[in-house]
Amino acid sequence: MGRKAGTIALPYLKGHMGGNTIALFPEGVLPETSLMRQVLLALRGTHLHCHEAGLLSPSSGPSALTLRIVGRTSKGFITACGGLTQVLGAAIGTGKFREKFGFGPSGTGEVTLESEGGPVVLRIFREEDCDEIRTKTDMTSFLEELRRDGIEHIVLGDIRAVRAGKFLVLDAEELAERFPPEKIRELHPEVGGILTELQRRYLTAYPKASYDFALFDLRPERKEHLGRLVFPHAFSAGHIEPACGTGTVAVCAALEFLGKIGEQNRLVRFESGGGATLGGPETTTAFLHWTGSAIASIGFSHSVVTVTSEGMVMLPEG
Repeated sequence: MGRKAGTIALPYLKGHMGGNTIALFPEGVLPETSLMRQVLLALRGTHLHCHEAGLLSPSSGPSALTLRIVGRTSKGFITACGGLTQVLGAAIGTGKFREKFGFGPSGTGEVTLESEGGPVVLRIFREEDCDEIRTKTDMTSFLEELRRDGIEHIVLGDIRAVRAGKFLVLDAEELAERFPPEKIRELHPEVGGILTELQRRYLTAYPKASYDFALFDLRPERKEHLGRLVFPHAFSAGHIEPACGTGTVAVCAALEFLGKIGEQNRLVRFESGGGATLGGPETTTAFLHWTGSAIASIGFSHSVVTVTSEGMVMLPEG
């Protein structure tokens, strides 16, 4: 059977990084005039049910791709998405990307993404001990973006936090006097109510900011880790990412700003992933290179990344 009249068949790959769900699409299938509306529809729960989408096209060389990123909650283009780069690395490393879309690199090696936020280099390799594809994403351009936009202490009501560029970064210790540890860890609805109110105050005070929200603590359950992460970008709408690459960078930038990490911290592991809780069974690893007391470059990788499905999503024309 062919496609239904009045519809566009958009090829896709879908995957996730620790529960951060991602859709990959080729550029050029959707008309620019209706592209944003159609991509946002494709991301909805009625279709692919993903947090972010990447629109990809061939670039200047065989190991480069041009990338545009759409965020479901922000309802527009965003400059960076670490989870997307991890899923893309898995798709390229396994050969599924070229097989599905008919262009681009395939297999292990270095790939450069040319994006609105600047060049992003992926190092795609095969883990020797488990024979799985892994990707190390250079997120230095996003760290520089956060610094350009400013990193500062802020107070929302009577709760202290950090603004790291567009990100609201909150230490869960700030909630400890209000809630027992298990309620904070599980993101109990009462905790969610506080987070939603904090975000409302934040967006009112900083109208150019975004829904990007990182919650962390330095109380890991596994002692080889520094802390725990979760990303309640839009709690009331159910957009809680168990893992987030840009959020991990924002937390590292905040910890540097607060003096809680330094040049002795060159490899930092966080508990994350697996569900909408603070921490989780998976690991997000940040790779930090320092110049004196400042992070000079940063990369990250996540322990659980997979391509889960592929196919065609049917969207209305125009």
